Amino acid sequence: MSGEGRRFADGRHLLVTTIAGLASGLPQFAKLVARLSRDPRVPVRAKRVAAGLAVYAVVPMDLIPDVIPVVGLVDDLLAVVVALAVLIEAAPDEVVAEHWDGEPEALGRILLGVGLLIDFMPRRVRWMIRWLVGE
Repeated sequence: MSGEGRRFADGRHLLVTTIAGLASGLPQFAKLVARLSRDPRVPVRAKRVAAGLAVYAVVPMDLIPDVIPVVGLVDDLLAVVVALAVLIEAAPDEVVAEHWDGEPEALGRILLGVGLLIDFMPRRVRWMIRWLVGE
């Protein structure tokens, strides 16, 4: 396998293990998001953007109707991923670590996974996330 192909395969493996880790640590991750949302050290703009995207994900009106199998859920999933990425990227690392109840290694994998998810997003979406969190 070429270097580029191996890097893509490694990235895909990391993405799958990150999603599996997020699913298994969902209660801790939900606590993290709730705590970050209330923490005054997290920028208000990031909290508002994350809340707006979360509302978009649960509101029945979508850009792509949910009745379309698989594709209909993509915009909701993207909204949730971007909301989480904005919130975690905006918070200082020590604040995220302070609010994390799980194993430190799991937090490291989650932070790495969020970064990887952002890297896989289109350039304009990545730019918007960085702009929203003030980088």
